[in-house]
Amino acid sequence: MDGTQLLNKHFHIKAERAGAAAKANCYRSSGLLYFIIDVTKKEQEYLYELHQMSQHMAAQGEKRSAVFLPDQSGRFLVTEEKKDYVVLISREYPPAALTGRGLARFHRRGRSLAFQVSKATELGLWRKKWEERLESLEASVDKLWKEQDDSFARLIIESFSYYMGMAENAIQYVADTEIDEQPSYWDAGTICQKTLSEERWQQEPSVRQPFDWVFDHPARDLAEWIRSHYWKGSLFHQSRLTRFLKEYTQVCPISPFAWRLIFARLLFPVHYFDCVEGYFSSSLHAKKESEEQLKKLIKRSADYEQFLASFYERSGVPAKTLRLPEIPWLHQSFLT
Repeated sequence: MDGTQLLNKHFHIKAERAGAAAKANCYRSSGLLYFIIDVTKKEQEYLYELHQMSQHMAAQGEKRSAVFLPDQSGRFLVTEEKKDYVVLISREYPPAALTGRGLARFHRRGRSLAFQVSKATELGLWRKKWEERLESLEASVDKLWKEQDDSFARLIIESFSYYMGMAENAIQYVADTEIDEQPSYWDAGTICQKTLSEERWQQEPSVRQPFDWVFDHPARDLAEWIRSHYWKGSLFHQSRLTRFLKEYTQVCPISPFAWRLIFARLLFPVHYFDCVEGYFSSSLHAKKESEEQLKKLIKRSADYEQFLASFYERSGVPAKTLRLPEIPWLHQSFLT
């Protein structure tokens, strides 16, 4: 599919491919950016929800939000070479740093969405999705017991029970939170990133695309910001964490319910799942890289336990006052 031809044919737009820093599907014309998205396998209802979300964020003043562009006949879906596409349009902006205040404003705008999201949502579904992911990985690891034909497979088998325990703890922590804690106004669903990281937020072009979004609890983005910074070592200075959270709470408070969800999401070892799941689908070269990554994760497991054990304290949260439950084995490991 030639993007320049598609834009010219269906939208009467003469554009050129954007610079090397931009994504391959990004085109530029007269100071505007156009993103061509293959949606052949996407449900119509899902696409409609993303369209509504993008329109809402743009109307709320989220300037960097890309919106769906109708073609010359007013349709959003175009077909070329037996594939379906939509085109997103946005102005071009220079990269901007991700701050706690900026994320809170994004959440505040997304929270006012007056549209029922049913397809592009994970709100209240963490436990179900984590359970399904755990069951799937457990079944795959069980098959490895019969093979154990390489060092990576043996490493997965040896480490799986530890991370399975962490995953089960995270699932139970969410279950207990939903039973014990009453959500507040600030726990309403909002528009979040599927996977938030500072690099993705700042990458060129600096545009918020609805295909990167999911309707969920704001704790999702907060936890993923913390996770990404932990694993790249930038939370070594505690002030970075507390400053980000302080900026966020100046716009949107973080309730006890939200703190518990943040902790649960950090407790669920998504870093391990991402790494190990690659074993079952990657090339030989990618497997070797994943094996080295897994060795590093296992080596840092004790450090991560200590981080989780002291998380509320590091974040400046009065855990005892707010009655935020601890994970006993984490604190035992931390003390020993």
